[in-house]
Amino acid sequence: MNALDAFARRYLVADAAPLSARERWISALAGLLGILLMQAILAVLPAGPGVSYLLAPLGASTVILFALPHSPLAQPWSLAGGLVLSAVVGALCGLWLQPAWLAIGAALGLSIWLTAWLRCIHPPGGAMAVVFALGVQHGMSLGTALLNAVAALMAVLVVNNLMPGRRYPQCAPAGPGRTAAPPPRRSIRHDDLQHALEKLDTYLDVSEDDLVRIYDLATSHAHARHERRTCGEAMTAPAIAVDFATELNAAWDLLRAHRLTGLPVVDRSQRVVGVLTLDNFLRHVAPDPGHGIGDNIRRLLRPTPGIYADKPEVVGQIMSERFASAHPATPLGEIAALLAAADHPAIVPVVDDSRRLLGVLTQTDLLAAFYHRQAAAAARG
Repeated sequence: MNALDAFARRYLVADAAPLSARERWISALAGLLGILLMQAILAVLPAGPGVSYLLAPLGASTVILFALPHSPLAQPWSLAGGLVLSAVVGALCGLWLQPAWLAIGAALGLSIWLTAWLRCIHPPGGAMAVVFALGVQHGMSLGTALLNAVAALMAVLVVNNLMPGRRYPQCAPAGPGRTAAPPPRRSIRHDDLQHALEKLDTYLDVSEDDLVRIYDLATSHAHARHERRTCGEAMTAPAIAVDFATELNAAWDLLRAHRLTGLPVVDRSQRVVGVLTLDNFLRHVAPDPGHGIGDNIRRLLRPTPGIYADKPEVVGQIMSERFASAHPATPLGEIAALLAAADHPAIVPVVDDSRRLLGVLTQTDLLAAFYHRQAAAAARG
């Protein structure tokens, strides 16, 4: 019995984490509402009698759209392109190829190739290709496939966005020339993921945001499993800080004199209001082809005489206001992924319950903590 169980777990049962009871109920309710809404939309659209033939692929789409809403297979272009293009391919194969078994095989193979090339793979498109390869000679219209895709798209946009905790569609990162909302903090970038996926050369049914989240959660869990110390034990204290009105040249001198990667910015009550790093300075250096980077930085740091200035003058004008802080009791492992995030400042202030500064954690502090842990483990071994 144990051997059979081991065989099933290794070769037959997918090694996937089970959904919570809440997510199962939300998926089931969304699927119920979604398929009812699709049929209601088709009932008022001029779909014709052939629409009943397409309830099977539409039902398959419903599982993907409402149980796997984050999947690339469930996004609008995958849904519309996968269904409609597969129907076109199936209809052409049904008209041009005989016998029927050859038309079905060619329709399925060509629809996979075309939708993979156009990045709109949608598994129910295979059923759509087969249905049209068989039904086109009996008067089935391609307009029916288009109406089915429209009904499914309208239903998924309404139902998934009504479900708590869901957002549809899952938007891709903005490309050159596009604007987007500030992205969530991520430890690896879009081009890192693209490189890894090209190396794998296979299709992964998971969105980019979910891949990053899986990586960050797994990394944090691994660090938490091995690292039992807290931020209060590893932080640098007392911490050197600057206030909002500190001049840029004074803050720059502090960074250089103490060889720091960043400084917390505090108010008069020593509460942390921001973080200042070298990157903040570089973002405000005006490009000037006639001068080197050193001259441009010196121009930024030089105080402007008079009342009015056309450049930042104090720390508060260039500091990062989006940053995370830690409590002394926060496990050190929870900070590892945060400090590795590409868009997070290089330091994490450690604060008390009133957000008053107690110390700072840097990547150097984190590396030193992990080195000591490994050294201690080696000594015990």
